[in-house]
Amino acid sequence: MTNGVTDPALHLAPPRETIDGPRVSIIMPTFRRSHQIPESIRSLLSGEYQDFELLVRDDGNTSDGTEEAVVAAAAGDTRVRYHRNSANLGVARNLNAGIRASQGELIAVCHDHDLYRPGFLKAMVNALDRQPSALYVHCASQVIGQGGEQKGSNVSDFGELTTGIEWLKFMLSTPHCPVCALTLVRRSAHERYGLYNPRDGFITDIDMWMRLSIYGDVAYVHEPYLLLRERERDHHAHSNFAGITRAVARIHSRHLPVAYHGAERIRATLRLQFWRNRILLTGAAQVLKRRVVRPEVQRVRVEGA
Repeated sequence: MTNGVTDPALHLAPPRETIDGPRVSIIMPTFRRSHQIPESIRSLLSGEYQDFELLVRDDGNTSDGTEEAVVAAAAGDTRVRYHRNSANLGVARNLNAGIRASQGELIAVCHDHDLYRPGFLKAMVNALDRQPSALYVHCASQVIGQGGEQKGSNVSDFGELTTGIEWLKFMLSTPHCPVCALTLVRRSAHERYGLYNPRDGFITDIDMWMRLSIYGDVAYVHEPYLLLRERERDHHAHSNFAGITRAVARIHSRHLPVAYHGAERIRATLRLQFWRNRILLTGAAQVLKRRVVRPEVQRVRVEGA
């Protein structure tokens, strides 16, 4: 195993001679979203493509009613399999446990708060069937609010197939990941090139897309079959911009030597350092502004009352 994936814990069992089970395994990690996961599950069960299993992996406890919500949404559909972890595993380990427990030839990751249009899985499977050199396929999306209202879209003009090295360089050119986490990956890719790396925390998927781009090509579905729900206001991603920015920079640094050499690598490294520092400084300035301005605003309001 190369490019930072040397930990045996990231290895998936060797390729199997036969696949006993559905063609697609959907892994849905969940954490305290019993109020939204039923709609996510129902949107998948009502899709056009039906040859799948859905493995719900619960990283929470029994207090929020997630298990009951999953059972109610499944309505007896035996394709849905619920599992609650005995301890909080974190995103990467939870995904890896789900993949190890799965049976499918293709592995989809679906979030517990997003929605999936009827043609989602069918389009993703068909794209990989048309593009045998692609190790994974990602999809255009629309963004919705907590209440389901339309907020925006993420639709790009990528070709249906991009060479891996071209895609890796594109990802390294920007701090903003162009791959939605909700992808479809060949099981054989995980068997050969590893699972999600826990040391990358919340953004472990960014490392995965870059790593797989080293070994194969990347497919894209232009139709926005995904409805990505904005995260809750108190989600840790909103308050941990500095940690996430540093983690993104570490992942980029890990893959830069693969994509660039000589003077190109130097330029790419300087570009990475520039945007990392710019984001950290901008974010710090915004935090400071909120801390300084809010008390002043509150004082003026009280005095004017």
